[in-house]
This record gives sequence, C-alpha cells and structure tokens, in this order.
Amino acid sequence: MNIFLIPYTWPRLFIMGLWCGGAGLLAWWAVLTWFVMLGPFWGPSWDGPVLMCTINGSIAGASILGEGNLRRRKLMARIWRLMLVIGLAMGLTMVWYWLWHKVSLSLIIPDALLADAKDSSLVSFRYRLGAFGMSGAVTGLACLAGRKPDGWKGMINHFVGGLTSGLTAAIVWYVFNDIINTDLYLAGAAMGLSWGFSFGLLIWGIPDDLYAGWLRVLSYRRYGHRIPIDDSALGSKERFVGHFPRGLDLFLGAEDGVMEMHVSVAVDQKQHYWLRGLSLRPTMLRRFLERVDLCYDPRRPAPLETRLRSGDHIEIGDGTSNAQLEFLMLPREEQ
Repeated sequence: MNIFLIPYTWPRLFIMGLWCGGAGLLAWWAVLTWFVMLGPFWGPSWDGPVLMCTINGSIAGASILGEGNLRRRKLMARIWRLMLVIGLAMGLTMVWYWLWHKVSLSLIIPDALLADAKDSSLVSFRYRLGAFGMSGAVTGLACLAGRKPDGWKGMINHFVGGLTSGLTAAIVWYVFNDIINTDLYLAGAAMGLSWGFSFGLLIWGIPDDLYAGWLRVLSYRRYGHRIPIDDSALGSKERFVGHFPRGLDLFLGAEDGVMEMHVSVAVDQKQHYWLRGLSLRPTMLRRFLERVDLCYDPRRPAPLETRLRSGDHIEIGDGTSNAQLEFLMLPREEQ
C-alpha cells in the first residue's frame, strides 16, 4: 500500500477491497493449513469461532494497516493501532458468536429444531446467517478504535458496512456450497475473499485528501513545467496563470495568446478545485464528451467558473497561438 503506486483514477476505489480481500483469503488459508498440517488443538465446536475470528481479525487489521501505510504514520503508531483493532475484532466476534449460538438461537428457533441449530457439525445457512452478519458489524465497529470516525456518519458507515460485508460473505459461502458445487473448500476460500473485498470496499476507501491538484503545461514552450494548487508549505489556495511579469504563479508568454491574468485555479475547504476564466480572450476547458467556454463576460458580476477533474485540459488563446494546460491529481507528498 504505497500512495505513489496508486494513481488518481477510478480503479483506486477497489484497491482497499482487493487489499482486505487478500487478507481474508490468507486468513482462511492459514487456518486450513494449521488444521491440515499441525492439527487443531481445539474441539470441533470451536472450528467456526476460530475461522471467523481469524478472518475478521485479519480483515480489520489489513484495513487499519493499509490506512497507516498510505498516511505514512510512524511505525509504533501503526503497530499499536494494528494490535488494538485485531484484538477488539477477534474478541467482539468471539463474544457475538457465543451470544448468537447460546442465547439468540434459543429465542428465535423452536425447541424442536434447537438441538440441530446448536450442532456445530451442521452446516446450515439458516442458522449461521446472524453470526456472519453481526460478526461483520462488530468488526466494523472495532475499526473505529484505530481511526478517527467522521461523527455519527462514520460510525453508521462502519456498522452498516461491516454488517453488509458479513452478510455478503454468508451469501457467497452458501452459493458456492449449495448452488454452484457442494465444496466446503472453495466455499471457505470464496467466503474469506468476498468478506474482505466487501469490507474494504464499504468501510474505508482511499480518500481524496491524500492527493493534491497540480497544473502542468502541455504547450511546447514550457512543456512539463508544473505547479501545485494547494501547496501546504506556502498555504496557497488559488493559483493565477498569465504573462504579467510579477506576482503570478505560472508564467506563460504573450506570444501564446495568454493575457496578463488569464485564468486561475482555486481550491475550497472540501478540496474541490475550480477553474475561473479571467480574460476576454478564448478560454476552453475540454474533457471527454464535454467542453466549457470560460471566456470572461463583462456583463456578469463575477467570472465564470467550473469544477475541475483530474485529466482536464485547458486551452488558452485562439487556434493560431495558444497554450495548453492539464489539471492532475497527484500524491500530496509529490514535490
């Protein structure tokens, strides 16, 4: 998990899902390897709790460790957060598993079926669904101990996301076991992978605050020259582009059709980037299947502006002489 290896494109939304999915798959493989190669030191009734706690602990730990790696936290901060979250995830999962099979089933299952429901050797989707769902939910809540929640919204997101991931794992386990093929081996592997993937996808994604906006020159006179928009060192929140000799952030020559102060790029508190047209000369924003004319209209009280997205191209000047810029989102640590 290195922010420099994750470009600001739509596939980044699945990175944490793949990371946590791999952790869930490895956890299933580790339990199975221990069971086959070394032999379990626990009784048959503990097979379910051990497998579920190992998978949940690994997934929660992967989520917290991935965030720590991306944010470049100190090593000791990563370690104590990791140990705390893994301990809470495994402990809460064990408590809920016991409550579900010892208490909850007695309240919702008729007495005639209670013996079968509590039989640890019985593989039944109907009797295990609650254990999967709430185990995922408590694992999501355990992750709150390792990261700063975004108020009630963050807490609800962790609870609902964990619950959904647990139910997803249960459904995938059932489909692989009873519908596709009666194979508990593949069902367990698919369960661990789907549990981690849905958990990483729903609980915590790679946030935009790890990236910062940059302007890069594409025209040949200053090709490749680039400047950051929200430079943390300088505290800049708006960058101006033009050919005025002093005070501007990006100088482009007048021979390219650029006015003294032609455009500016600003960033707000929500890290939304905006392009503003400040000149009467042609100014065009181009993106896939869309173009925006930002030429300043003197009849308006304020210049036109539009939201910027990574990869947008800005054309300044007419077709004879013009300059081209590109807006990019790059890792904030980029210098």
